[in-house]
Amino acid sequence: MSAIRISRPKQQWKASPATLLPTGLLFRMFKPQSDYTVVLDDQPLGHIGKEQVKVFEAEPGEHQLYVRFVGLRKSDELLVSLKDGEERQFICGSTGMGWPTLREVSPEEVAQVRRTSISEPPKPGDPIAPD
Repeated sequence: MSAIRISRPKQQWKASPATLLPTGLLFRMFKPQSDYTVVLDDQPLGHIGKEQVKVFEAEPGEHQLYVRFVGLRKSDELLVSLKDGEERQFICGSTGMGWPTLREVSPEEVAQVRRTSISEPPKPGDPIAPD
């Protein structure tokens, strides 16, 4: 069995008129939904909330992975190739306009992602991120 680890760290927002006005209107139109649905091969695996890390088991092979919320908004689909016993790590968040994002985490980012998560402390042997 293989695993997909998805982290959703605290979002650092950059304030600008281009993001504040549309985001404010979006929050007034729709009640923000805090959980994303993780979808693998068009099958929902579970939910991930803010500042959480979730691990989902998957069969080895080729898969399509994305996150979505409110049914219509979803991230770009990623093609993921898993080997037996392999664990791949991803990070999700959202754009200033409220669209979910998903990308693979580089080995250098692993410790930084774990340090910003309240769900999972760093493990012994994890690389130490520079401050």
